[in-house]
Amino acid sequence: MPPIISSPDRSADVAPGMPVRFLPEPLRSWSGTSSEYPRGTSVATLFEEIANEHPDAVALVQDDVELAYKEFNKHANRLAHRLRLAGVVTETMVACCLDRSIEMIVAFLAVLKAGGAYVPLDPMYPQARLDMILEDTGKPLILTTKSLASSLRSDHSARIILLDDDSEGSFANETNPQRTAGPTNLAYVMYTSGSTGRPKGVMIEHRGIVRLVRGANYCHFGPGETFLHFAPPSFDASTFEIWGALLNGSRLVLMPQGSSSLEDLVRAVRKHGVTTLWLTAGLFHLMVEEHPDGLRTVRQLLAGGDVLSPRHVRRFLEHSPETVLINGYGPTENTTFTCCHSLRAGNSLPDSIPIGKPIFNTRVYILDEDMRPVAPGDVGELYAAGDGVARGYLNDPNTTTSKFLTDPFAKEPNQRMYRTGDLARWRSDGTIEFLGRLDSQVKVLGYRIEPAEIESALQRHGHVKQACVVARTENGSKRLVAYFVPAESGPTPEQLREFAASHLPQHMIPAFFVALESLPLSSHGKIDRAALANRELAPKQDSTSAGIPGSELECTLAQLWQRVLNVQNVGLDDNFFDLGGDSLLLVAVHSNLQKVLQKEVPLTDLFEFSTVRKLAHHLRHAESKTAIASDSKQRAQRQREAFTRFRGRRSGGDS
Repeated sequence: MPPIISSPDRSADVAPGMPVRFLPEPLRSWSGTSSEYPRGTSVATLFEEIANEHPDAVALVQDDVELAYKEFNKHANRLAHRLRLAGVVTETMVACCLDRSIEMIVAFLAVLKAGGAYVPLDPMYPQARLDMILEDTGKPLILTTKSLASSLRSDHSARIILLDDDSEGSFANETNPQRTAGPTNLAYVMYTSGSTGRPKGVMIEHRGIVRLVRGANYCHFGPGETFLHFAPPSFDASTFEIWGALLNGSRLVLMPQGSSSLEDLVRAVRKHGVTTLWLTAGLFHLMVEEHPDGLRTVRQLLAGGDVLSPRHVRRFLEHSPETVLINGYGPTENTTFTCCHSLRAGNSLPDSIPIGKPIFNTRVYILDEDMRPVAPGDVGELYAAGDGVARGYLNDPNTTTSKFLTDPFAKEPNQRMYRTGDLARWRSDGTIEFLGRLDSQVKVLGYRIEPAEIESALQRHGHVKQACVVARTENGSKRLVAYFVPAESGPTPEQLREFAASHLPQHMIPAFFVALESLPLSSHGKIDRAALANRELAPKQDSTSAGIPGSELECTLAQLWQRVLNVQNVGLDDNFFDLGGDSLLLVAVHSNLQKVLQKEVPLTDLFEFSTVRKLAHHLRHAESKTAIASDSKQRAQRQREAFTRFRGRRSGGDS
């Protein structure tokens, strides 16, 4: 039977002995506002209420397939009863290794209905990463499909249920299962980068999800909205997308699995009448650059995961005057959003876009080193409190105790707050300005990344003496650079990249690997990260040995790569990803390439043919592949093969 996590004693999870303190005005009124919402109800119960109120309303849309709330509820009930028979009880963790699909959403809901907690597994994660998560969660029950089962090792003891295999028997019970989970029970475990060298499993309870999407004040929810599910399920923005729609009677449109082009995104928004959309800051900036009018039909656009550029915000609002742009801020540990700031056409924009004010049923404090409130305008560390705070980290009580503290300003006993590590300050109008990090943690492509976890993975290589990973901004795009000291027998940067790909997910693979004889040290004897971040990167290629582009198409591709990647030379056989490319930059190349060629080019072709020579050759002969490209099933298989082949290349979760 899968392991069970008991609902915790709150008082045991937090640092004891902190005296109750009081917030002076205006900080008390700025710190947060409570509102009525179904605080005592679980996600599954709320969904059943919605399905009863709107049985014939469309709940899920994938391509041309629609599923109404009543039928969706029946599908989830059948699977929930099946899970109960498989041993799932309250807080049993159930891993879901599934592509973004209707089946995946059904699986998430079914797990919650059975009383369990779902653990999203990205099928594109390297085997070592999947093994680590399965080990950390106690080798739970796994839900997957036949085509994805190969992503999982056959030598672990977890039981696998194939959702597309009916050989285990017919489960015809379509009634709502007896309710076992309450608001403080575990709903899901989502993994984020960890400074100890291992990812951390953040444990989110039902109440955190409900507080995010019911009784909220940062955007409009309701039956008239259509959400696009675009974020990877293992990325916490998916919590807002999925449950923001399904717990309010809205439509949830599922973006097809795999990397999507800007044009694909625009088409999906317009085809399905998407009204509410979430994008990472990087993808938002790229969309504004390439398709400034592409999202003007969206009523509310949420963007975040990194700092928003005022120039791009201004341009977007000029082209989309009817759209509300919402800057969303929040760590996974506080259930997706902590603060939000709405921007409309005609608003005056400061030089730094604020992260706004705490959303309803959330409290925010900005404290000094002695845990005392700082005055407006002074810099301090941001702490998040309220009903969104996670239970803690799975199997990591020490880190939980250090990051989840007793809230000294709460009216009720044993309330907790989360120490974000973010620097911030109050503005005179009560909004909050984000000012960076206390530590080395960085945001790349919307993902929160601890360089220490990457360094730990690289140093597992038997021939790497030292490794240091820093973030640097190249041509407006933040990229990771891995500096390492090899032993006499290697490895080369290319070999170390492949090694990293076998241990880390795509978004954590550094764009550059640079071998050094030694790492620079500061006057205190520590690695000088600032010196590495400012170090000039040596040219990564010799264009003469790689071949000089000759044909007009090859020259066009090479020039496009040079401009987007900000490199001087591109040879025929230089790999796009070895030159520092990532998925967001590839989307930029793709958008520009289609404009130059004036024809549609599948984005997956750029993943599959990642050198100028191969891509030019493919484009010349692409007409013969039209029939294959038009077949959706075969194209999906090509996507998976392409992503698997380039698992070791830089790739972001939201692009």
